[in-house]
Parts: sequence; C-alpha cells; structure tokens
Amino acid sequence: MGNLGTYQEMTKLAKMVGGPRSLAAVTAVAGYIILRPSEAAVRRIVRTIKKRNVPCATKGQVFLADASGKDSSGLTIQEAGEYRVLECDGEAVLIELLGDSDSPYFVSSTFLASISDYPSADAEGPESS
Repeated sequence: MGNLGTYQEMTKLAKMVGGPRSLAAVTAVAGYIILRPSEAAVRRIVRTIKKRNVPCATKGQVFLADASGKDSSGLTIQEAGEYRVLECDGEAVLIELLGDSDSPYFVSSTFLASISDYPSADAEGPESS
C-alpha cells in the first residue's frame, strides 16, 4: 500500500505525455541527455588522472654528455660527464651527476637533450597527447 502514491504520480505523468510507451521514451531520452555528459566528464577525469601518473620513462638510466653545457641555474655539465635520472615530471628532471657530492640537481629536459642523448620532451609520447 505504500507505493500507491508513486503509482498515481506515474499514471498522471503517463497521461500527460500520451501513455506509458511515451513515458518510457521520454524517460529514456531524458536519461540519455542527463547521463551521457556525466559519463563523458567521468572519462575525462579518469584519463587526466592516468596521464598525470605516467611514470618517468628514463628513471634510473645513465646518460653521457656529448658536449659541455651550463643551464639557467648555473649547473655545468662537462663533456663526457655522466648523470643518472632520478625522477622526472614534465619538463623538470632530477639528476645525479656521477662523482659529484653536491648532487642531486633539478634541470630541464630541454637542457639535457641539448648536451646528451636524453630524449627531447616532444619525443616522450604520453605528455604530448
């Protein structure tokens, strides 16, 4: 007996839209219009979170400098100097200069690509999409 009020409301709605089949069609269309953008938003959020948590592809690799260079913060890497990538996040890379007691240093991936065979930022796939 508790659902009699709900049944009466559904009957009134069905009569207003032209019957139960019309009510079912209106309900399906309205659900699609409301739920579809919500689904798209959730997918976009999930994609953004997955993209943000992309691991550093060069983490732990050791690179050899082909040329000497000095970055904007004053760090100088000599030709034939070796460095290990500890972590990277977009353009920023945390490196350890092998044999340097003042390590680690933050440098840009552009700087590293200009003095060694470090992959350039546009070559790293997930970040560019």
